[in-house]
Amino acid sequence: MRLPALFGVAFGVAVLVPAWAAAAEPASAAGPRITVDEQDYQFGRVPNDRAVEHVFKVTNAGTKPLVITRVSTSCGCTAAMMESSVVDPGKTGRLRVSFNPRGQHQVVSRTVTIHSNDPESPALQIKITAEVAAPGEERKAPGPPQRAHPPEAKLEFKSGCLKCHGPASATQRGPKLYASACGACHGAVGGGVSIAREMIGPPLRLVSTTVKTPAGMTQVISSGTGNPRMPGFGKAYGGPLSDAQVASLVEYIIKGFPAR
Repeated sequence: MRLPALFGVAFGVAVLVPAWAAAAEPASAAGPRITVDEQDYQFGRVPNDRAVEHVFKVTNAGTKPLVITRVSTSCGCTAAMMESSVVDPGKTGRLRVSFNPRGQHQVVSRTVTIHSNDPESPALQIKITAEVAAPGEERKAPGPPQRAHPPEAKLEFKSGCLKCHGPASATQRGPKLYASACGACHGAVGGGVSIAREMIGPPLRLVSTTVKTPAGMTQVISSGTGNPRMPGFGKAYGGPLSDAQVASLVEYIIKGFPAR
């Protein structure tokens, strides 16, 4: 008896292979396949008095024409339009997205959804983000981000802490240096700081404080106390501060925070 369709032989066993399976295209290549060059685009800082625009590249990585049925946005402040509603296999189309930040402020995120005949990604979503500022302000350097202390099982000062609790520059002196390098732990006016009811920086210039002289304070700031929360900030002890910066801190603390 002659069997229909196709046969394969493996280890002496005949295996029936349907004729349609032999001609089938790989699932990954069959049909239209939509891809975009960017799915998360950052406009950066933009003024809130004029719209900004970006063009995304939409490519058909499949074997059949990609048909864009519609493009929707998450907000009326965002408009999006495909230059062509059909993208042939292996070709690239252009999606023009415009964002109008008028009335917005701070960081704003919006989404754009491309609806197509791609069976695997019928609604492909892309994201745009912008930091909106007043006209002229977008050219200025952004201010320091608001930060919260990360949860720690054990509070101690490590090298990575200098990113937030170190001098902003090698030229800082006096009150500005204190604010950037000392204030986060000892308070803006030397009153101390607690995190989760745990004191991380004691108040300064208390009558009961054992270190009262300029020489003693210089030693503490430069070399530390041995407590893991108070390392040596002087360069001779691996810290970031020069002798002149340490001296300016001592002078500022003695004059600015009277003993009490």
